[in-house]
Amino acid sequence: MAVRTLLSKKTLTTVLRNDPKPIGAAITQSRGLHVFTLPDLAYDYGALEPVISGEIMQIHHQKHHQTYITNYNKALEQLHDSVAKADSSTTVKLQNAIKFNGGG
Repeated sequence: MAVRTLLSKKTLTTVLRNDPKPIGAAITQSRGLHVFTLPDLAYDYGALEPVISGEIMQIHHQKHHQTYITNYNKALEQLHDSVAKADSSTTVKLQNAIKFNGGG
């Protein structure tokens, strides 16, 4: 559903014709991709101690959340490539990865 919303029939036609008109923020930036980065926390990792240890917060933020960001960017890049190749099967298959990694 996310890809369907992002890439309407008009959008897909525009991409496939290499029309220079803007078709969405995530696709119109350099090489058509917007790269997402993990923002810093607004507080110190140890701010929730003793309830949650600073080490657990650091691992959770720097490893766990970074993995979502990395996989989301990877799925968006694959989406960009599949749309450019008019590979609708791959485009549809990427919906779950985009929703899972970017939806939270």
